[in-house]
Amino acid sequence: MGLEKKSESRTVLDVGVNEDIPDFSDENYEPHDHEPDGKSASYFQAFSVLMKASLGTGILGMPRAFYKAGYILGTISTIISGGLTILSVHLIARTEHELCRRKRIPRMTYPEVAEAAFEKGVFRRFKRVSRNICFYGLVLTEFGTTAAYAIAIAENLKAVCDNNFSPAPLRFYLLCLLGPLVVLCWIKNLKSLAPVTSLGTCCSIGCIGTIYYFIFSQPISLEHRKASGSFNDFALSFGTTLFALEAFPEILPIKNRMTKPGQFGSTFGVLNAAMVPNTALCVVFGVFGYLAYGKNTLSPITLNLPQTGMVGDLIRFLLGASIFMSYPIGNYVVVELLWHKNLKLRYEKIPDYWEYVFRTCVTCTNILCCIAVPNLELIMSLVGSLMVPALELWLPAIMHTITFWNEYTGIKFLIYVIGPFILCMVTGFFALVVSLSTTVFEIYQTF
Repeated sequence: MGLEKKSESRTVLDVGVNEDIPDFSDENYEPHDHEPDGKSASYFQAFSVLMKASLGTGILGMPRAFYKAGYILGTISTIISGGLTILSVHLIARTEHELCRRKRIPRMTYPEVAEAAFEKGVFRRFKRVSRNICFYGLVLTEFGTTAAYAIAIAENLKAVCDNNFSPAPLRFYLLCLLGPLVVLCWIKNLKSLAPVTSLGTCCSIGCIGTIYYFIFSQPISLEHRKASGSFNDFALSFGTTLFALEAFPEILPIKNRMTKPGQFGSTFGVLNAAMVPNTALCVVFGVFGYLAYGKNTLSPITLNLPQTGMVGDLIRFLLGASIFMSYPIGNYVVVELLWHKNLKLRYEKIPDYWEYVFRTCVTCTNILCCIAVPNLELIMSLVGSLMVPALELWLPAIMHTITFWNEYTGIKFLIYVIGPFILCMVTGFFALVVSLSTTVFEIYQTF
């Protein structure tokens, strides 16, 4: 049944990508008909969560990314990155749905999809490898995201304190954050933080809206603004753009918690409804942020707000506080994956207090990495150019190609299988090889 039986009526290609064609007598099984256990999410709830997940700290670095790339080249690259992000997420969701139908199960996690896609055919030897790449890739992505959070908090805190007290280096503020972040990450139940996190989300939205006001209150001019930057600057900014638009760790959890999962990837579904406006917001924020401040554009953009008076400091403080309350969410994912789904299963009798030790070590390691590279622009570019190509471009394209290799013929095969594969692989190659090497070299030169 499912993947265990071949269909004699279909022709398997010689490449043997999918030697075991599923039993199409199971076509009537529809994973979307099975609602999730426990509380499910409506269309609007899923939309809100995805908007918040994909529109985070990264948008604060977009004006600086446009300063590097130029307002025309930056706009083009952001639109392309946004389009490819939407495409790759559609590939993940579509692959997960098809594999669930074949295996007759209602839903899978991203690592489970990665393993199931390689389960049959000549690539079966890579099924554990693909699962591990996905698993530890998610860990590194969340770890890098929390590092960006920590630096963004420290940058805003430093700006507020420098305006009112004696200036101090950024590393000092990162050390000051270590204790509070460790204590915050000791909280095991995120429901305890839900009210404060919701308040922080409202603060973030209000602060970003106010930043828009300050941007458009500046004289917007093309004078002394470059349309396109150097190749190295563009490569550096491309990683930041990918970081700002990535949301793949949240994709399948959001889809699988929906009351009607079919509404996630439809034409006017949650994915398109959230990601298209997000891409547009990143373009507008980046273009006009750069045109407003020119060569003085900083990352995060909050550093360009007025340095005198209460308004600028209040926005920086509120935005830093809202990011501070979001930090344990990323840390929670790292602990959940490494501790509860790995170490805890191997060592069942391990005392509970060791979890607190582990949480402390994760937070301390994160802050130490920030102290080693205390630059928000470089951290975002590093995470965007290292993890996004593998997990959001290459892996979805490969999984989708293997899964649907025998589903299409002729022009449809080129459009629905080969086309997305080539687009994702080429873009991923540029990001991983060119953008990553540029970022690493920049880190080496700077520190």
